[in-house]
Amino acid sequence: MNRKQWTNILKIVVSIILLAFIFMTIDIQALIITMQNAHPAWLAAALVMMIIGVVIRAIRWQVLLNALNIRVPIGELTAIYFIGFLFNNLLPSGLGGDAMRVVELNRHSPRVSDAITSVVVDRFLGLFALQAIALVALVTNWGTVPNSVAYFTIAIFIGGLVGGILLINVPLYTSLRRNIGLFRKITDIKFVGNIFESFQRYPLPALGQSFVVAFIFNIIHIIMYAFIGFAFDAPVSVAQYAVIVPITSLLLIIPISFAGLGVREESFRQLYGQIGVSPEVAVAMALMVYFIGNVCTGLIGGVIYLLRGAQNVVSEERGAQNVVSEEQ
Repeated sequence: MNRKQWTNILKIVVSIILLAFIFMTIDIQALIITMQNAHPAWLAAALVMMIIGVVIRAIRWQVLLNALNIRVPIGELTAIYFIGFLFNNLLPSGLGGDAMRVVELNRHSPRVSDAITSVVVDRFLGLFALQAIALVALVTNWGTVPNSVAYFTIAIFIGGLVGGILLINVPLYTSLRRNIGLFRKITDIKFVGNIFESFQRYPLPALGQSFVVAFIFNIIHIIMYAFIGFAFDAPVSVAQYAVIVPITSLLLIIPISFAGLGVREESFRQLYGQIGVSPEVAVAMALMVYFIGNVCTGLIGGVIYLLRGAQNVVSEERGAQNVVSEEQ
């Protein structure tokens, strides 16, 4: 096995260990009862919001691609997003969701660099928009979350804002590289340098439009979480979701578990527990977020992927039949 396969196995092991620890420290019977008593209508509403959110994310991606003169229909980008969920959330393969999006997008653009930059910028703008929503919710509803959570949210937003300014301000970036050795060494790191180059390829209007769409998507995303909470009668306000969801989303970026399993459940237990949610309800919410946001979207992506494969086979067969008929 290669290094990537060993890494995936290690992530699965970490998820199993974390989940085992969580289940040993909560009341399993109470968790089962909580899951059984969930309100189906709210869960169905959450699933609808998730699907709408994927379409909005595809629109955000299309804005960035249009800026690079890559024209891809919104339906195709939505399908690629779902396929990405399949590889990122359900298949422990060596090809992650973002990588799969790049592969699928290459059907429409031969420039691999364009595909990569659009995925990187798309991801960053989504996270920053989520932090902006958290800050607004925090400022307008101060005191709804513990001070430690509030100050962490402010720090993350400031960090994202400073990073965003550096990413889009080319003269500032150039000046810092020329005059500050440490900054130059950091940006000489290939991964970091690629992020800066990705953003600098886009005009500011395109980044602004994409940010607005990302803001809309993340409102939908937070509403989905709230609907799941309503399904379990969790004593959480929408403002509290708006502050906590960005934190859990950041934690899930850390690639230490498979599809965030274990990390998501423990972060829910710790964060929502600080505002009065029982461990069993918090874990039930996390498991349902995984089911709706990862399993359901991954299954939809699997169906799309199979249908695309079947269509390719049919196209190849028809092409072969045409060749044979021409030869005859």
